[in-house]
Amino acid sequence: MTTIPDTMHGVQLVKYGSFEEALVYNEEIPTPKIKSKTQVLVRIKAASVNPIEAKVTSGNMKLATFAVGFPSIIGADFSGVIVAKGDKVTDFEVGDEVFGSQERPFGMDGVYAQYTVVETAGASIAKKPEELSFEQAASAGIAVLTAYQAIVNYGRVTKDNAKEKRNILVVGASGGIGSYGIQIAKSINPENSVIGICSEKNVEFVKSLGADRVINYRDEESYKSFLEEKIPFDIIFDCVGGDAYYKQLNPLLVKKGIYSTAVGPVEHAGSSYLGVADVLTLAGNIGYKKLFGCHHYAMVTGLPHNDFRTAIAPLFHSHKIRGTVYDDDSIFPLKEISKAFEKIWSHRAVGKIVISID
Repeated sequence: MTTIPDTMHGVQLVKYGSFEEALVYNEEIPTPKIKSKTQVLVRIKAASVNPIEAKVTSGNMKLATFAVGFPSIIGADFSGVIVAKGDKVTDFEVGDEVFGSQERPFGMDGVYAQYTVVETAGASIAKKPEELSFEQAASAGIAVLTAYQAIVNYGRVTKDNAKEKRNILVVGASGGIGSYGIQIAKSINPENSVIGICSEKNVEFVKSLGADRVINYRDEESYKSFLEEKIPFDIIFDCVGGDAYYKQLNPLLVKKGIYSTAVGPVEHAGSSYLGVADVLTLAGNIGYKKLFGCHHYAMVTGLPHNDFRTAIAPLFHSHKIRGTVYDDDSIFPLKEISKAFEKIWSHRAVGKIVISID
């Protein structure tokens, strides 16, 4: 039997503002307890950082997360070991190594701590492949769920048409979500032609994920030449946002193609304060593209947690996709979480940023 302590150490969000002041390390946080027969208690080994968590911590997205209380533990993506389970949990046993993502990164059970309670009936949770490190496993979560939603579900990929060859473009291919976008695009069908857009320094990384071709957006001549090729894309997955890419790339879609976006019509939305007027303008912009755009437009606003155990986790087990922690500089100890947030805030992070939890 694993002894579960009454208290744990973790990081709490105590206010909105600078990451160093808003995120406070605490060694005396009450350990969460199972409250439902379908829940498990996970001893967390690693957790990953997502842009949404940094944006909320900064105070830029108060309207979208009005229910956040102080102090609270935030974060969604985790990997770890089950140390206790409810009576109705049949798919997991105590001792199982698992990975996944909570339904809400700002709910009652955040992951920037030693323990978290996971609702197996709703959250993303699956057994971790043995050869996948806890750090690499934690890099999945929101990023891989977003990529799967945008490319597979919004792209209308089904079992019946999965073998159809598609041309797929991923914008922001070296980032946390884009790096999974490349892999998801190839995992559907290895014959798919997958092109990524990123900066020159990340070209080799994106190629290593399976991209057939990588475009350096900073090379104006090369990028212009790419646009002039007029490649007919079936799916464009935009992980950067903004109208610039939309206006340039949307015309490249085939008649029934789809422009999926993880961010929306504002580049890096939430990196600056979003007030009521900003939200209304954003909603209007999205609505206009959906109603009057020449191609189908979809913004990822919900995640396919139901697909994680049945469709996404098996891709890791079969080695069709892998974790996207780029190097050891992308892994931070829990006490240095503010540095991890600063790195993801720069919009220059390669792959996923992960927190190691002792």
